[in-house]
Amino acid sequence: MVQVKSTSKKAYLFWGFLGMVALVMFVFNCLTPFVADDFTFAFSYRTGEKLTGIWDVLQSQWTHYFTWSGRFLIKTLDQWFTIQPKLLFNVCNTAVFLGLGLLIYGCTKKEGTRYNFLLLAGIFLSFWLVAPVFGQTNLWMCGSFNYLWASFFCFAAATPYLLFLKQPFAAKRWMPFCIFLLGIFGGWSSENTSAGLLVLIACSIAWIYVTQKRIPLWSITGFVGTLAGYLLLILAPGNYLREDAGTDSRGIVTILCTRFITALNMLWDYGLALILLFAVLYWLLWQQPTTAQQRFVPAVLFLSGLAANFAMVLSPVYYPRSTHGVFMFFTAACAACLSQLTAKPIRSVLSCAAVSLGVIVCFQVLYAGYDIASFYTMHRVRTALILQEKSQGSTDIVSYSIEPYTRWCAGYGLPDLRQDATNWICLDMAKYYGLNSICSSEAKTYPFPGFTNDAFEAGLENNE
Repeated sequence: MVQVKSTSKKAYLFWGFLGMVALVMFVFNCLTPFVADDFTFAFSYRTGEKLTGIWDVLQSQWTHYFTWSGRFLIKTLDQWFTIQPKLLFNVCNTAVFLGLGLLIYGCTKKEGTRYNFLLLAGIFLSFWLVAPVFGQTNLWMCGSFNYLWASFFCFAAATPYLLFLKQPFAAKRWMPFCIFLLGIFGGWSSENTSAGLLVLIACSIAWIYVTQKRIPLWSITGFVGTLAGYLLLILAPGNYLREDAGTDSRGIVTILCTRFITALNMLWDYGLALILLFAVLYWLLWQQPTTAQQRFVPAVLFLSGLAANFAMVLSPVYYPRSTHGVFMFFTAACAACLSQLTAKPIRSVLSCAAVSLGVIVCFQVLYAGYDIASFYTMHRVRTALILQEKSQGSTDIVSYSIEPYTRWCAGYGLPDLRQDATNWICLDMAKYYGLNSICSSEAKTYPFPGFTNDAFEAGLENNE
């Protein structure tokens, strides 16, 4: 009877926390308007006209694949959602955010454990605290597809391997084909996160062969699917017609060394806390009786994160938002260690740390919510003013730029209206609102004690 009550409390705590995360993410999604590239993706890359249906989207992405980027699957979803009610995206994006956390939880929780609140809380706290531009990767529509959804597809493709490493299972007849399809989605999702996925799958297959002297058919089809998807991604003709950094006259060694240092700086600037946490947890794991396989899983997850990070050496630009997949793997590596720590003193210390971080996050959610809601309100007011001027016959409008304050807001670090009406964001917004031109003459901000904001002036200088 006592055990039943204890389990019931754990279940209430587990599902209550998950419900709270869902509510916060749903509200934040509802308060996130179209930003930056969202205006661009509402139009066909083939015709330049506003998208009207799935056939338009597919034709647009066919052109996009040959002229811009290889992310056909991700961008197809992105463009399709721009022509759907925003509420649909809000619900789906919240579900994917929860789904990624639950996938990591399911793959790393200790066998036989049903409700591990500390593990679940640790995963979502990591998502919130570590992301350098949370709003760009989890709330912004375009960014969510490119990073959150891509990470979800990649981890979904990795799930069969991680579950098999934890507890070998007998394959069903349908598994080779279905895991092949999962591999296609995972491999075709993100240039660097998918690279980490390939490393994880290759290492898992090697481990399975060494320990069991056999390789399941589904693991091979999954690897083939992932590799095929990745080749479709990186060999897209559009990747070689579009160079973000332009021509670089430096030697190849200098270029690669510079990019390596940039990737290293990303880990230092944004991922150091997770790396140190993993080092401590992994060391604690070695101090208790564990099998080689139990130690292998967190190690291969961490290695996959490193592979995803340093895969960016091959890219001319490394944006902070591209760390999403890297930190997803690091989070999973820490979770894989945490779930296996059994010593009560250690778990007590970790629980206290989680509670302390939870208190900090509660405060952060409040001021992040204020920032997100204020940005949304000003965005709505500006849109209403633009449409009012348009209804009065004006087609060349001078408006204002809005700059948010915190990294949890989708607009943080993204371009908004500029003074130059020929800037791409101005052109795309003018097209979206049916105007000849639109630009900004000033930055209007909202009161936020303790913060200053000079992003608009910097944007005017860069005109990016």
